[in-house]
Amino acid sequence: MMLRLLFITLLWFTTLSTRAQVKCGIDNIIDTQFGMFKGQRIALVTHAAARTLGGRSTAEAFLASTDVTLVRIMAPEHGFYGVITAGEAVPTDTIYDGVQVLSLYGERRRPSAAMISDVDRVVIDMQDIGVRSYTYISTMVEVMEACPTANVPVTVLDRPNPLGGTLVDGSIVDDSLTSFVGRLPIPYVHGCTMGELATMANDAGWLSKDSLGRARRCSLTVVKCKRWKRSMTWEQSGRPWYPTSPNIPSVHAIRGYAVTGLAGELSLLNIGVGSATPFTIVGAPAWQPEPTLVQRMAACGVRLMETRYRPSTGKHARLVCNGYHLGFDSTFRPYRAALTFLHHLAEQHADWYVDSVVASPKGRMFAKTSGRGPLLDALRAGKPWRDVEVHTTDGLADFVRRRQAYLLYD
Repeated sequence: MMLRLLFITLLWFTTLSTRAQVKCGIDNIIDTQFGMFKGQRIALVTHAAARTLGGRSTAEAFLASTDVTLVRIMAPEHGFYGVITAGEAVPTDTIYDGVQVLSLYGERRRPSAAMISDVDRVVIDMQDIGVRSYTYISTMVEVMEACPTANVPVTVLDRPNPLGGTLVDGSIVDDSLTSFVGRLPIPYVHGCTMGELATMANDAGWLSKDSLGRARRCSLTVVKCKRWKRSMTWEQSGRPWYPTSPNIPSVHAIRGYAVTGLAGELSLLNIGVGSATPFTIVGAPAWQPEPTLVQRMAACGVRLMETRYRPSTGKHARLVCNGYHLGFDSTFRPYRAALTFLHHLAEQHADWYVDSVVASPKGRMFAKTSGRGPLLDALRAGKPWRDVEVHTTDGLADFVRRRQAYLLYD
């Protein structure tokens, strides 16, 4: 019995050790004692969710090095600590351990010349969530577009995509709808790391044009992750998840965000914001179980389990809601599931659309976030599923082919 217990204990420690082997770009920089940055003045685009394997923030790791000088920090949406509500301007009055934190989500979203011209390099280390509408991608692109003018190189410290590297789902953004929640021509769930997206944007001519009409191109270096495989889930990486924004406390919330976030843009029903399980629970006070919806979502790899809850904020705040918890299977198709969900609500609850979308700003933001101009019109008009389904794959196959040349991991 004792030998069996010892064997199980050793197996547990071995498994834990194996799972903890995925290293991010910052871990590899630390392993080389900041060799590639030695003697340089650095501007760091980051937030507190970007952490080392040992749990320190990347900013803390740079400050602890005697080989580099951290001149300033620039923070994306939600601020350095990730506590500012979505869409709310990030102030520039924060100091982190004596270093000023400047905002890249307020009056300006692109670094000014003064913010980068006195440094040797701009380093980007942000933990993305793998969904196009999350704005850290756009912040990275804005930085990449600013640096060529100042003749400052850019280094991206890469991190795993928490949704993995094989899950790619959704259509490409309509050209007319390019925005800060859809900056690049990529699917809603893109299956790339930030380093891969940076490489693709730089080499494929996706950065904005200069004064001569040429696509900008920055001097870019990507410090890759070690031992990360595209097939890995976040749980298999062995790394803890640090919240990247107030309503992304877990990887489960990311999976939910990819499904329910679009419904949230229209305020059709409560999507768990204001509860302990944001994005992974949906409901409304008078909503009753709908077996057809359960079946349709199951076909997209999303399990709906009946529940009742009371959100403290958001849609239907302080009211008891009937609804569903979301679970996710290996056949998970998040964008298809999102549109399936929206189509079912349009069929069964057309009055929700009329009541909630009258305010045009919601409709415009939905179009930008979904990337599809005609989609909302099709839903509100009660079009059949085939007329909505066409919006799930437009440009997807071409993107999958194009991205192959820019993938940094197997």
